[in-house]
Amino acid sequence: MGLFVFDRVLAAFTMGTHMLFTYWAISLPIFIVTAEYLAYKRNDPYYMALAKRFSVVMAVLFAVGSAAGAAIAVEFITVWYRWMYIVNEVDILPFEIEVMAFFSEVIFLSLYLYGWDRLSRTAHMVLGLMVGVGSTMSAVLIVLVNSWMNTPNGFNVEEFVTTGKITDVNPIASLWPPAASAEVPMVIAGAWFVGFGSLTGYFAFRKLFSKLNRDQNEYYNRGLKLSLFLASLDAFLLGWSGDNAGKVLYSEQPLKLATLEGVMKTGAGVPMTVGPISIPGVLSLLSTWPPNPNAVVLGYSSFVKAVQDPIWWISHDAYDLHATLGIVGALVFWILASFTFFRLPRMKKAFGFLGLDNPLEKKLPLYVALVVGWLQLLAWESGWVAAETGRQPFVIWGPMEETSSGLYTIQAGMLTTQGFNNNPDVLPIGIAIMAALVLAVLGTLYMLRKLFMGRDVSKDVKISENELDVSVKTAGPRTSIQGSTVEDKGEMKDKGEIK
Repeated sequence: MGLFVFDRVLAAFTMGTHMLFTYWAISLPIFIVTAEYLAYKRNDPYYMALAKRFSVVMAVLFAVGSAAGAAIAVEFITVWYRWMYIVNEVDILPFEIEVMAFFSEVIFLSLYLYGWDRLSRTAHMVLGLMVGVGSTMSAVLIVLVNSWMNTPNGFNVEEFVTTGKITDVNPIASLWPPAASAEVPMVIAGAWFVGFGSLTGYFAFRKLFSKLNRDQNEYYNRGLKLSLFLASLDAFLLGWSGDNAGKVLYSEQPLKLATLEGVMKTGAGVPMTVGPISIPGVLSLLSTWPPNPNAVVLGYSSFVKAVQDPIWWISHDAYDLHATLGIVGALVFWILASFTFFRLPRMKKAFGFLGLDNPLEKKLPLYVALVVGWLQLLAWESGWVAAETGRQPFVIWGPMEETSSGLYTIQAGMLTTQGFNNNPDVLPIGIAIMAALVLAVLGTLYMLRKLFMGRDVSKDVKISENELDVSVKTAGPRTSIQGSTVEDKGEMKDKGEIK
């Protein structure tokens, strides 16, 4: 394996691993604070138990995610130092602000964990929200750098492409490159959706495959309801952000749009193609504003060979997988949420054979929630693969211009072949980074298993009852229930059954 290939594999491995933790950092604070709010509002110890246990999960994942982020920082200044030099000269401001956002996240997380029973309820929930603000801002600022790589600004790009000189630097202008209008909403909405969706899958898994006593059944029911509600709500934002991203690519990066959608020939009324399915005019319709089903979409036939993505098929297939899983996830969560939170007597009767008359207890909807929820992890990773391979063959894009032949070309700010480090010392550094990340992930799985298996949910619920000064009426002793097929006759009905 040459160093060029090794450096790219290293980048893909470290970024892909880090992405496994970023969506938790963005979504968990919202889930936890919402559970805490519901616990106070309804005097519900099950929501309180959820908030407390998952706040510890958040701390564990934050620690490992931070370590992965540190590994990437080392990689930036060693393996891709040529790229980092240009960023340092023009677009370093987002990185500098991100350090402050990271420290804010650390401080607020520490205060939130320490502040249980030491602060007022309102102050404690505000701290939890600030953890989410800090983690979200960290993600946004990193995405701004990625956006700048796609549509660089804040300096004289044309002169840099021609002479290699960096002039007319404006760090403030580089803070919001054109591609950020697509990437920022897509990343935030996607992180929330994957986080809430995977939580839905987790709670469905526990309902299906665990022997549950009454407290555990209520606990997992609360978690399933909350994650399902948040996922279905975020699905609206995810749909808009995906539509918006296509429109931004159409105007700012038509070559990347052609790569992701697999458009080989320029034409009007271009179809949307996913696998064997092709719907006429839909890509033109969705990519333009105002929507125009007859709009011209540039394909590879309009660009010179040198700037076409040599691995376009990876980008296209990964994007199809990403979009398909996202759409399926949104539809499934909307359906499950509708049958969970609304009465719909006629609909429930009509679709009772699918288990939708009681989706929290019937096996079929729980299996669907499990599979679709966890498939969002694959959607998240495939979206990243599509975005990064779709930028090839560039690390930093340049302006698009028309050649004398009538075809378009992209002026390269930096080609991928120019950005890597060809020093053999990269090998031991890269291998050490990958080994450390493997150990970190395995250690995280071990710690989370100990956390979830080492303490009984009923103990957490009992502690929460004492803290909220309530007791839960049950129809009998807290005995085991197999899976989710037995209804909990002692189900708490808000304040009517809470003393």
